[in-house]
Amino acid sequence: MINLSVSDKYDGSSKVSELRAEIGNDHHGDCLLMSVSKDGNRSIVLKGNKKVSEPSWLTWNRMCS
Repeated sequence: MINLSVSDKYDGSSKVSELRAEIGNDHHGDCLLMSVSKDGNRSIVLKGNKKVSEPSWLTWNRMCS
């Protein structure tokens, strides 16, 4: 999968901004978005009691699509 920062440039979307707007939101009680990296390509989520760094496209698909 292509990084969100790259896809935003190609398709003119603002997925990184959409994802940043979700910081602090809990997705169905199983995933809390804590932060998005400066470049927008990595997200820190809280799953259970564990912080996980994952690609932002994966987080965006879970929370915004």
